[in-house]
Amino acid sequence: MDAGSFVFELNGVRWSVDPGVQDYNSLEQAGFDLWSSCQDCQRWSLVTKNNFGHSTLTVDEARFKVDASAPVIGFKDGSSPEATIDMSAIFSGHLESATRKFIRDSDHSVVIEDRITALDSTRLITWAMMTTAEVIPRTGVALLKQDGRELQLAIDSPEHIGISVISMDPAPTKYDRHIPNLKRIEVRVPSYTLENRQGTIRVRLSAPE
Repeated sequence: MDAGSFVFELNGVRWSVDPGVQDYNSLEQAGFDLWSSCQDCQRWSLVTKNNFGHSTLTVDEARFKVDASAPVIGFKDGSSPEATIDMSAIFSGHLESATRKFIRDSDHSVVIEDRITALDSTRLITWAMMTTAEVIPRTGVALLKQDGRELQLAIDSPEHIGISVISMDPAPTKYDRHIPNLKRIEVRVPSYTLENRQGTIRVRLSAPE
Protein backbone atom coordinates (compact mmCIF):
# COMPACT_ATOMS: atom_id res chain seq x y z
CA MET A 1 0.00 0.00 0.00
CA ASP A 2 3.07 2.27 -0.19
CA ALA A 3 4.01 1.37 -3.78
CA GLY A 4 5.93 4.09 -5.58
CA SER A 5 6.79 5.88 -2.35
CA PHE A 6 10.24 7.36 -1.86
CA VAL A 7 12.49 9.02 0.69
CA PHE A 8 14.85 11.78 -0.41
CA GLU A 9 17.85 12.88 1.61
CA LEU A 10 20.28 15.60 0.57
CA ASN A 11 22.98 17.48 2.46
CA GLY A 12 22.20 15.52 5.61
CA VAL A 13 18.49 16.48 5.59
CA ARG A 14 15.67 14.01 4.93
CA TRP A 15 13.19 15.99 2.85
CA SER A 16 10.76 13.25 1.82
CA VAL A 17 10.00 11.04 4.81
CA ASP A 18 8.39 7.66 5.40
CA PRO A 19 5.92 7.52 8.32
CA GLY A 20 7.58 4.34 9.53
CA VAL A 21 6.00 1.86 11.92
CA GLN A 22 4.08 2.31 15.13
CA ASP A 23 3.53 0.33 18.32
CA TYR A 24 1.34 -2.66 17.49
CA ASN A 25 0.66 -3.55 21.12
CA SER A 26 -1.17 -0.29 21.88
CA LEU A 27 -3.31 -0.74 18.76
CA GLU A 28 -4.23 -4.28 19.75
CA GLN A 29 -5.04 -3.19 23.30
CA ALA A 30 -7.41 -0.57 21.87
CA GLY A 31 -9.26 -3.25 19.91
CA PHE A 32 -7.95 -2.08 16.54
CA ASP A 33 -8.18 -4.74 13.80
CA LEU A 34 -4.54 -4.67 12.77
CA TRP A 35 -4.14 -8.07 11.14
CA SER A 36 -7.03 -8.37 8.66
CA SER A 37 -5.86 -7.24 5.24
CA CYS A 38 -8.93 -7.15 2.96
CA GLN A 39 -9.42 -4.15 0.67
CA ASP A 40 -11.64 -2.30 3.18
CA CYS A 41 -10.07 -3.57 6.39
CA GLN A 42 -9.32 -1.22 9.28
CA ARG A 43 -5.55 -1.76 8.98
CA TRP A 44 -5.41 0.39 5.86
CA SER A 45 -6.97 3.40 7.61
CA LEU A 46 -3.62 4.07 9.34
CA VAL A 47 -1.31 6.73 7.89
CA THR A 48 1.64 4.37 8.37
CA LYS A 49 -0.08 1.67 6.30
CA ASN A 50 -1.95 3.40 3.46
CA ASN A 51 -1.05 5.34 0.32
CA PHE A 52 -2.38 8.63 1.77
CA GLY A 53 0.53 8.72 4.22
CA HIS A 54 3.28 8.08 1.68
CA SER A 55 5.08 9.99 -1.06
CA THR A 56 3.25 8.46 -4.00
CA LEU A 57 0.29 8.92 -6.35
CA THR A 58 -3.35 8.56 -5.36
CA VAL A 59 -6.23 8.46 -7.83
CA ASP A 60 -9.79 9.52 -7.02
CA GLU A 61 -8.95 9.51 -3.28
CA ALA A 62 -9.01 5.70 -3.36
CA ARG A 63 -6.83 3.16 -1.59
CA PHE A 64 -4.43 1.10 -3.66
CA LYS A 65 -5.55 -2.39 -4.65
CA VAL A 66 -4.37 -4.46 -1.70
CA ASP A 67 -3.79 -7.64 -3.74
CA ALA A 68 -1.80 -5.92 -6.52
CA SER A 69 1.90 -5.16 -6.89
CA ALA A 70 4.12 -2.55 -8.51
CA PRO A 71 7.22 -4.20 -10.01
CA VAL A 72 10.42 -2.47 -11.08
CA ILE A 73 10.43 -2.78 -14.88
CA GLY A 74 13.49 -0.78 -15.80
CA PHE A 75 16.85 0.29 -14.40
CA LYS A 76 19.70 2.24 -15.93
CA ASP A 77 23.04 2.72 -14.20
CA GLY A 78 25.65 5.37 -14.88
CA SER A 79 26.08 9.06 -14.16
CA SER A 80 22.31 9.68 -14.35
CA PRO A 81 20.74 6.47 -13.00
CA GLU A 82 17.05 5.76 -13.55
CA ALA A 83 14.54 3.30 -12.13
CA THR A 84 11.01 2.72 -13.45
CA ILE A 85 8.07 1.14 -11.62
CA ASP A 86 4.88 -0.15 -13.24
CA MET A 87 2.06 0.98 -10.93
CA SER A 88 -0.81 0.07 -13.25
CA ALA A 89 -2.14 -2.88 -11.24
CA ILE A 90 -2.56 -0.97 -7.98
CA PHE A 91 -4.75 1.57 -9.82
CA SER A 92 -6.97 -1.05 -11.47
CA GLY A 93 -10.42 0.44 -12.03
CA HIS A 94 -9.07 3.99 -11.67
CA LEU A 95 -6.37 4.27 -14.36
CA GLU A 96 -5.63 2.36 -17.54
CA SER A 97 -1.89 2.49 -16.86
CA ALA A 98 0.71 4.28 -14.74
CA THR A 99 4.50 4.22 -14.51
CA ARG A 100 6.77 6.10 -12.12
CA LYS A 101 10.37 6.86 -13.03
CA PHE A 102 13.07 8.20 -10.71
CA ILE A 103 15.94 10.02 -12.40
CA ARG A 104 18.99 11.32 -10.55
CA ASP A 105 19.85 14.06 -12.99
CA SER A 106 22.63 15.61 -10.88
CA ASP A 107 24.37 15.12 -7.56
CA HIS A 108 21.99 17.58 -5.92
CA SER A 109 18.64 16.75 -7.52
CA VAL A 110 16.17 14.04 -8.48
CA VAL A 111 13.26 13.96 -10.94
CA ILE A 112 10.08 11.97 -10.31
CA GLU A 113 8.20 11.38 -13.55
CA ASP A 114 4.73 9.82 -13.60
CA ARG A 115 3.19 8.84 -16.93
CA ILE A 116 -0.50 8.03 -16.73
CA THR A 117 -3.34 6.98 -18.99
CA ALA A 118 -6.70 7.68 -17.41
CA LEU A 119 -10.04 5.97 -17.81
CA ASP A 120 -13.20 7.81 -18.82
CA SER A 121 -14.27 7.52 -15.16
CA THR A 122 -11.03 8.98 -13.74
CA ARG A 123 -11.58 12.28 -11.94
CA LEU A 124 -8.44 13.32 -10.03
CA ILE A 125 -4.77 12.34 -9.82
CA THR A 126 -2.92 13.51 -6.70
CA TRP A 127 0.88 13.61 -6.48
CA ALA A 128 2.04 13.72 -2.87
CA MET A 129 5.21 14.04 -0.82
CA MET A 130 5.42 13.60 2.94
CA THR A 131 7.76 15.98 4.76
CA THR A 132 8.50 17.51 8.15
CA ALA A 133 10.10 20.59 6.60
CA GLU A 134 8.61 24.07 6.50
CA VAL A 135 6.89 24.46 3.13
CA ILE A 136 6.29 27.75 1.32
CA PRO A 137 4.06 26.97 -1.69
CA ARG A 138 3.63 29.02 -4.83
CA THR A 139 2.16 28.22 -8.25
CA GLY A 140 4.32 25.56 -9.81
CA VAL A 141 7.00 25.62 -7.14
CA ALA A 142 7.50 25.27 -3.39
CA LEU A 143 10.43 26.15 -1.14
CA LEU A 144 11.22 23.73 1.68
CA LYS A 145 13.31 24.78 4.69
CA GLN A 146 14.78 22.53 7.36
CA ASP A 147 17.88 22.47 9.57
CA GLY A 148 19.27 25.59 7.94
CA ARG A 149 19.00 24.09 4.45
CA GLU A 150 16.68 24.73 1.51
CA LEU A 151 15.17 22.56 -1.19
CA GLN A 152 13.11 23.54 -4.20
CA LEU A 153 10.19 21.46 -5.41
CA ALA A 154 9.41 22.45 -8.99
CA ILE A 155 6.59 21.11 -11.15
CA ASP A 156 7.95 20.82 -14.66
CA SER A 157 4.70 19.29 -15.94
CA PRO A 158 1.85 20.12 -16.07
CA GLU A 159 2.38 23.88 -16.18
CA HIS A 160 0.66 26.53 -14.06
CA ILE A 161 -0.62 24.16 -11.41
CA GLY A 162 -1.04 24.87 -7.71
CA ILE A 163 0.58 23.22 -4.72
CA SER A 164 -1.29 22.51 -1.49
CA VAL A 165 0.09 21.70 1.95
CA ILE A 166 -1.98 19.50 4.28
CA SER A 167 -0.97 19.39 7.94
CA MET A 168 -0.92 15.95 9.55
CA ASP A 169 0.10 17.20 12.98
CA PRO A 170 -1.94 16.39 14.98
CA ALA A 171 -2.38 12.93 13.50
CA PRO A 172 -5.63 12.34 11.57
CA THR A 173 -7.04 9.78 14.05
CA LYS A 174 -6.40 8.68 17.62
CA TYR A 175 -4.92 5.44 16.28
CA ASP A 176 -2.31 7.11 14.06
CA ARG A 177 1.30 7.59 15.04
CA HIS A 178 2.03 11.21 15.97
CA ILE A 179 4.88 12.63 13.87
CA PRO A 180 5.80 16.22 14.78
CA ASN A 181 5.51 18.71 11.89
CA LEU A 182 4.35 16.03 9.45
CA LYS A 183 2.62 17.41 6.37
CA ARG A 184 1.64 16.26 2.89
CA ILE A 185 2.54 18.34 -0.14
CA GLU A 186 -0.10 17.79 -2.81
CA VAL A 187 -0.20 18.47 -6.55
CA ARG A 188 -3.76 17.81 -7.73
CA VAL A 189 -4.31 17.17 -11.44
CA PRO A 190 -7.95 16.97 -12.63
CA SER A 191 -8.44 14.38 -15.35
CA TYR A 192 -10.16 16.89 -17.64
CA THR A 193 -6.80 18.64 -18.09
CA LEU A 194 -5.32 15.53 -19.72
CA GLU A 195 -5.12 15.38 -23.51
CA ASN A 196 -6.59 12.16 -24.90
CA ARG A 197 -6.65 10.85 -21.32
CA GLN A 198 -2.84 10.85 -21.19
CA GLY A 199 -0.53 13.00 -19.12
CA THR A 200 2.80 13.33 -17.35
CA ILE A 201 3.45 14.69 -13.87
CA ARG A 202 7.11 15.64 -13.64
CA VAL A 203 8.49 17.03 -10.38
CA ARG A 204 12.11 18.00 -9.69
CA LEU A 205 13.59 18.23 -6.21
CA SER A 206 16.79 20.23 -6.11
CA ALA A 207 19.08 22.17 -3.79
CA PRO A 208 21.52 24.96 -4.62
CA GLU A 209 24.83 23.61 -5.90
